[in-house]
Amino acid sequence: MYLLLTLTALCTVGSSAVINDASRHQRIVLLLADTTAATRAVSALEWQALSADRPPPAVQVELRAGVQQLHELRRALTQVSGAPLPGHEAPQGLTSVLPLLDRYANVMTRQSALLDAAGPHTARTVSRVTVAPAVGALLTRIGEVRALQERAARRSLQAAVLLALLTALTALLTAALLTYRLQLSLQQARTLRAEAQQQLEREERDPLTGLWNRRGLARQFMLAQAAGPLSVAVLDLNRLKSINDLGGHGAGDAHLRRMAHALQAACEDRGTAARLGGDEFALLLPRHTPDQAQALLRSVASSLEHPEDTLPPFAHGAVQVTAVTSLDRVLTLADAAMYEHKEQQRLEASSGRSLGASVEEFTSRLEQLETPQGVLLEGLRIAREVLGFDGSAYLERRGETFVLSRLDGRVPEGTAAVTLGRVYRGGRGLTGQVIERSVTCWSNDYPAETHVMDIWVEAGLKSVLMVPVRYGGRLMGVISLLHFETWRVITPQARRLTEALASRLGHTFEQQVAVENVRHALQGGLMALGAALEERDLETAGHTERVVQLAERLGRRMGLTESALDALRHGASLHDIGKLTIPDAILLKPGPLNAPEWQVMQHHAARGYDIAQRLQGLMPGTLDVIRHHHERWDGAGYPDRLAGECIPLVARIFAVCDVYDALTHPRPYKPAWTHAEAVTEIRALGGTHFDPHVTQAFLRLMDQRAPQLSARR
Repeated sequence: MYLLLTLTALCTVGSSAVINDASRHQRIVLLLADTTAATRAVSALEWQALSADRPPPAVQVELRAGVQQLHELRRALTQVSGAPLPGHEAPQGLTSVLPLLDRYANVMTRQSALLDAAGPHTARTVSRVTVAPAVGALLTRIGEVRALQERAARRSLQAAVLLALLTALTALLTAALLTYRLQLSLQQARTLRAEAQQQLEREERDPLTGLWNRRGLARQFMLAQAAGPLSVAVLDLNRLKSINDLGGHGAGDAHLRRMAHALQAACEDRGTAARLGGDEFALLLPRHTPDQAQALLRSVASSLEHPEDTLPPFAHGAVQVTAVTSLDRVLTLADAAMYEHKEQQRLEASSGRSLGASVEEFTSRLEQLETPQGVLLEGLRIAREVLGFDGSAYLERRGETFVLSRLDGRVPEGTAAVTLGRVYRGGRGLTGQVIERSVTCWSNDYPAETHVMDIWVEAGLKSVLMVPVRYGGRLMGVISLLHFETWRVITPQARRLTEALASRLGHTFEQQVAVENVRHALQGGLMALGAALEERDLETAGHTERVVQLAERLGRRMGLTESALDALRHGASLHDIGKLTIPDAILLKPGPLNAPEWQVMQHHAARGYDIAQRLQGLMPGTLDVIRHHHERWDGAGYPDRLAGECIPLVARIFAVCDVYDALTHPRPYKPAWTHAEAVTEIRALGGTHFDPHVTQAFLRLMDQRAPQLSARR
């Protein structure tokens, strides 16, 4: 009994070991199959690079990625060829594959470098001498080792069956206990097989529809493109959300399953159907052109159409694959065609309808941006976030050319250094077309465009959207949205939103120009009025113009805002408007005024304030200059006896400029002082007559102007 129990236990342990050994051999077979596929893909990329006069940058990038995949497979094979199970030899022949795989990967690494350095002609010679023997030897040896491993796996499985039979025979002799143990072992084996199958289904199958998922599609795509040209189609359902809203997610799931069955029936043995996720599906159609794929999709749509539907069952797009490339790239291009089809369906179903809530919300946020600088900074940031782009750029017009003046967002390191300040003109390429034709241009796959710019390809630019900015009847700039990380579909919605942004930018530029024109017109009118006042006051000609310019320079040094500077300029132009109320006998008196006359003269500031209040549109700061430019820091001024910081800053600034100009130019009652004498007087009056901080700023300004004044004299 104990002998039978021991024998049964040994058989059970041996069966488990043999099953593990068979699993290991099967793992090696899968890795060798992946290595064969990767080797053939790298060889195809090398052939594509050698057949061109100048290898496309994208092929070079994919060739290096393929070589990296070979290194990763080599590491996986090394791990599985580690210490063998007790009582078993190392995997048959596997160690002979690793040197050949290393040799081929190293040869292809040097071949890639040779393509960059010497070009295809030299590389073709090296390929015949070095690469072809290496790949031939590798594929031959992989085939041999794979056959060995498959035979070993079969032998292990056969051994497992024999051990299971031996276990069953011994179990019959050890009564009910051993029978129970055998049944338990078999049940565990069935459970493991079922779990393994379920895991495989979870990894590569969509649980709702039974179609391949994205991971399964990737494997099928690799196999399909190795077999030759094919078309890839992407479908997006139009009514899933409304079906979910009306009938719940159960109705939506049923609709997805109907779509899956229709696609499977249409493909049969001609292609592969997959669900990418949500309401998106994809088809791999070997030996189909895009037109044939479109015809197939229209047939599927016809079978699913319902008379009450306002839109077709789905929108679709298809592209043809003729060279080795990545699935993500192909799906991006098919997505782009699908979105164009969806936009066409939308327009046909509801022509004249508004652009939608998303555009209205976006433009509402743009309306809050009132300056070109705000639109370029905040508006482009919002556009990047809403539309999912990495970066943005702005070309501004300078004469007859356009210069890249802004590059914001997440852009590759070093890109700004080689692109900012670059000059663009109309002509070839996407940028040239936008400038020449003043139309929106875009690319879902920038490296594949004709006349691309190497600096952007090297920076990794995948997708780009470029929109012209017009104002004043001319093209004045170009807004660009950039995507670097992967290929980005430029949807019609993205184009509309970006065009709304460009329109807002052009509007703010026009507003800015209009405001500047109004400002100059107003300032010109006030200057003319100030000059007229000079004529009556017999002041030196040009006094108003000089104090306006000097006050503006001092105001900028003091850090005034543009609005405060406008108020200061306008106040300087009208500072003595109150003298219109002063009698000529007092205003034009050649000598000093007596006390009653001086009292009348002091009223001109308050009178000027009253007159200016009746002029609509003057800012409060302008009125402050007119009323308070004769106030003193120590409170001894007029008309309100204000002191210190109670005097408005614009009035304190103008007071210094007004006195300086009065001192340095002749008046009926005095000769002109020299610049040095006037500066000395201003310095002496700082802290009593004038604000000491304003005085110091004025003196620093005069120190900078002193050489210019000396040169004039």
